[in-house]
Amino acid sequence: MLMRSAAQDPQAPHSRTVAFFTIAAAAFLAASLAWPVLSSRAAEPHAEAGPTTVHLDTPQGGVDAFVAWPAGTGKAPAVIVVHEWWGLNDQIREMARRMARQGYVAIVPDLYHGKSATTPEEAHELVRGLEDTRVFAELDAACGWLARQPRTAGSSIGEMGFCVGGGIALRYALHSPSLAAVVMFYGPPETDVAKLAALKAPLLGHFGATDQGITPERVEAFRSALGKAGKKSDIYLYSGAGHAFMHEGLPGYHADAARVAWARTLAFLQRYVKD
Repeated sequence: MLMRSAAQDPQAPHSRTVAFFTIAAAAFLAASLAWPVLSSRAAEPHAEAGPTTVHLDTPQGGVDAFVAWPAGTGKAPAVIVVHEWWGLNDQIREMARRMARQGYVAIVPDLYHGKSATTPEEAHELVRGLEDTRVFAELDAACGWLARQPRTAGSSIGEMGFCVGGGIALRYALHSPSLAAVVMFYGPPETDVAKLAALKAPLLGHFGATDQGITPERVEAFRSALGKAGKKSDIYLYSGAGHAFMHEGLPGYHADAARVAWARTLAFLQRYVKD
């Protein structure tokens, strides 16, 4: 069972943590349903056809990025999606398309420059090639590209990342003051209060309670550090869920946690990026 933590005190000035939350009690979130499953995707709005690959120039030579467009031709908010350690694969493209179906222009820079992994060994090797200076330059380029597009010029930009990408999303939010909101799914948390002082955007974090790498103790330390730094944040732990609980098709996928986390993510982005 998941139980709501007493730390979710509405009087808390900046940071609210929900340590354990009953998925059954959150059925209303799943019912609204935010996390599409295969049987329901036909009812979703269709995304507009448009250029799905763009090249972004950077001082290091540039990077390609996948773009998913929402329906219509009017102005739209934007979201940068930072991929998992597997790379820019079909699963992360579908995450971008899901954001497009919610009305966002979603862009996913290919941080592995055309490579992707299908085994943990390959993923470890590719991750070791990531360096924040280059990665941040490529995410800066994505922000710049969005700022120049007719549909997103002047729009708010959010960011979301998964696994390794969740950690990158947080570190980039510490680097860039231009983001309107950041969502991290089970990425390595930062517990240094001095470093978190640089965070300007509201933060939403999702973590699995049975994750062997990012333990509940680390998540609590993260929540505490955010509170000490005076940052606006919502940090959630999902009982019964481990690492990569959003990734359909992997053994760690947890449908109930994914539904609730996705509903919270859309509500969070609606508040800080769309509105």
